[in-house]
Amino acid sequence: MCLFINQQFILSEACYHASSLYILRKIICLYSHNIILEHGFLPYFDIGDCGFDIKKNFNHLRNTCSIPVIDYNQRNEKTDLKSLRKRGYDKKGTPFAPCGVLCKPNGYDKEKERVSFVCRKECLTSSFAVPNPIEVCKYLGAECGYSTHMSIKAHPRLASEIPRCSDRWKKIRNLRSASERSNGTCKSSDLDILESPRIYGLTMGSIEATMACITTLLKRVMRFVIGITLNLMRYLKTWDKSYKKKLAAPQVPAFILSLIQRKRSPP
Repeated sequence: MCLFINQQFILSEACYHASSLYILRKIICLYSHNIILEHGFLPYFDIGDCGFDIKKNFNHLRNTCSIPVIDYNQRNEKTDLKSLRKRGYDKKGTPFAPCGVLCKPNGYDKEKERVSFVCRKECLTSSFAVPNPIEVCKYLGAECGYSTHMSIKAHPRLASEIPRCSDRWKKIRNLRSASERSNGTCKSSDLDILESPRIYGLTMGSIEATMACITTLLKRVMRFVIGITLNLMRYLKTWDKSYKKKLAAPQVPAFILSLIQRKRSPP
């Protein structure tokens, strides 16, 4: 099962290095179809880099009840402070309050498909955050101060069900490092599978990804077997407790355990 999951990441990497944008856009649809076929369920999150920042990808993932966690490609947008304040939100889609402070996330409205933000009256609690507060602010009478929304329909690529400025977004996004390690292994000097692949269509891309997964899996299995064997021999020879700790089974992360058990774990 982990072999299949890694295949999708490596297939995307292979198509990306082949500079085939058409194939790259087809990856998302193929990925969702194969997940249902192999596992019987869809993931809660789909993580990708800015190469997948295409409106069609976001629409497809949301139609499959998945939350896209994809890096935003700024392209030709003006990102200086003056331009950001003029449009009303920063690079991560976080709105500015009238006093100029960045708002804080305040939940997601699933029915209206919009993310709520509030200022939380930071002008009263942090003078450093709001150096020039509004003397008579009409929002001080509200419970959470100034409130606004970011609609996903209006900003399908930038706005997200999980705000980009939140710690939860960063934690989920960092899970992508597992696929990057697999891609790095396939591009290393001893394997050299994804350095300059020749991809002609999804069929060839799938074959390339499958061979990369099998090779990577064999390499990691042999490294594991050799490492355990050497540590066991050293422990039996010296009875050093440091080698005994290396023989202990590692703790399996919850998201990997849910894949092994074929369960869709909650986000």
